[in-house]
Amino acid sequence: VEGTVVADGNHAVPKGVAVEELNSGKKGLQEKCPPDLKELLEKKGLIAVYDDLVKSVVDASRTRNVFGRWRDQEFVSIIDQFRDLFASKGVKVALCKRESGSGVRRWLEFIDVDIAGMYVPQYDVANLSGQVIKTMYATLKFPNGVGVEELRQMGGRKRLKEKIPVQVEEIIARKGLMDAYDALILAIVNEGAGKHTKMWNIEKLKEIVHSHQPNFAVKGVEVFVSHKQEYVSHGQYGGHHEYFRWVEFVDRELQPNYHPQRDADSKSEKCVIS
Repeated sequence: VEGTVVADGNHAVPKGVAVEELNSGKKGLQEKCPPDLKELLEKKGLIAVYDDLVKSVVDASRTRNVFGRWRDQEFVSIIDQFRDLFASKGVKVALCKRESGSGVRRWLEFIDVDIAGMYVPQYDVANLSGQVIKTMYATLKFPNGVGVEELRQMGGRKRLKEKIPVQVEEIIARKGLMDAYDALILAIVNEGAGKHTKMWNIEKLKEIVHSHQPNFAVKGVEVFVSHKQEYVSHGQYGGHHEYFRWVEFVDRELQPNYHPQRDADSKSEKCVIS
């Protein structure tokens, strides 16, 4: 993949996006600027602006809580003070965060508009929609431009027929896709579960979504079926697996480069990587 890999190898940004990971806290932010980022800042004449941004983050006590963890909204409020200065030189800045069962990873993205002007950072904490999927060990968050429909194990088919999530409805209505959506949901309800167990079958769900995909693609919406499997230990008594499944509707006009965190096509049902 051309670009930079972040979040312990779970996400990649394209060429034209410089990254500074925040795993080492204020000390790491203050002491070292990554070479790719330094090159971008020098090219754009933004070294002094960057230094002022870092100093503001380091000096502000409110950017870290009593446990030494970053406070996202306080961090973003400081970035907001510098956005126009970066933008005047053709650079966008985003604070990004990815959560998984293995922990939370944060990083800054500095986007060279001349090279990656169409790029939208999908983990930008300032562009989150409020939609979440809560698993046993993680809370997955989604950006604006992505509508999420959860496929619950208990009562999932009944819920699908009765109510459409607000963010999904907004995308579907704006794109004129209500008929295509209704047909997809009907197929999921009627054909997406096992014959005997009545539990969601990921392979059947993938087939259904793939067959209905062209109906959405013509209006600029891509549909994904996603899943996450987690092992819950019972100590000396063994344990069991919990399964979480959902459908994502991606408006490619708002999220041109978005990729699902747990895409069923690329991550095995038995995968234990968070």
